[in-house]
Amino acid sequence: MELRHLRAFVEVATHGSYARAATALGIAQSAMSRQVSALEREVGGRLFHRTGRGVALTEIGERVLPQGRALIADAAAFEQAAKSPRGRPSGEVTLGLVPVASRTFVAGLTALLRDDYPGIRLRVLEGYSGQVEEWLAAQRVDIAVYNRYRRGRVANAEAIMRADTHLIIRSSHPIAKGAEVALRALAEVPLALPVRPNSLTNLLTGLAATQHFELDIRLEASSTSLIGETIRASDLATISPAHVFAREIASGEFSAVRIVRPTIEQTTWMSFGSHRPLSAAAEIVTRLIRKLALQRREPAARSKRSTSG
Repeated sequence: MELRHLRAFVEVATHGSYARAATALGIAQSAMSRQVSALEREVGGRLFHRTGRGVALTEIGERVLPQGRALIADAAAFEQAAKSPRGRPSGEVTLGLVPVASRTFVAGLTALLRDDYPGIRLRVLEGYSGQVEEWLAAQRVDIAVYNRYRRGRVANAEAIMRADTHLIIRSSHPIAKGAEVALRALAEVPLALPVRPNSLTNLLTGLAATQHFELDIRLEASSTSLIGETIRASDLATISPAHVFAREIASGEFSAVRIVRPTIEQTTWMSFGSHRPLSAAAEIVTRLIRKLALQRREPAARSKRSTSG
């Protein structure tokens, strides 16, 4: 079994498409197809079946994919150990991040790695929390950064940021004049929220039900940027920590009104795959994420102290 055949299989499974996988590896699509076909002959069965939008794993493919990912990761770790000078880790680290974490961490991580650890390459997948956690469970990512809204610890995870949720609305809206708004008062506010299943959307609809009203959800969207564009072009609002829309708030385009009765706290967690220890490169990336999260928390803490004073 050749490693390049296995790598082709894993990339096609990751991207759901021969064309996108070939682009990711920098090879021709025909070569990618031949490599997967060679692996299928070795395992004695089809690994993919065609769909209208690409390919999907067969039962055999689903069964062998975790082991395929593990073998690829082990080969990369072997190569890293053989080639990396002591104290200069190298290799690829795959992150699964929610959109706000992408805004918060990716640019800073890229700059720090370029300057101090040029041998480490980042691979970033962005999605809402449920999807990011699924990627971690399926071993598609080494490090997952996602949000939870209920109190309590999360197993095999560390909390890196906390923030209250706000109503994010155009600054010209009458509600934008207040500092706080009760959740119950949002019954008449048309909303754009993350597409379900999503922990925040599920929590909000559940809290509204306990107060005997329904939220007026006009749009469920799969990206923060789409929600932002919708707010910009309509009278819709969203519910989110303020720092997700920090640029728009700083420019005066949007306003953030803290939600109360009840307050809703978002905790951002960082988790790691339990199937194997983190590589030296992944350990470096987690340390840098902690550093960037601390830098984010310190100005927020100073701002809160000055406001309360």
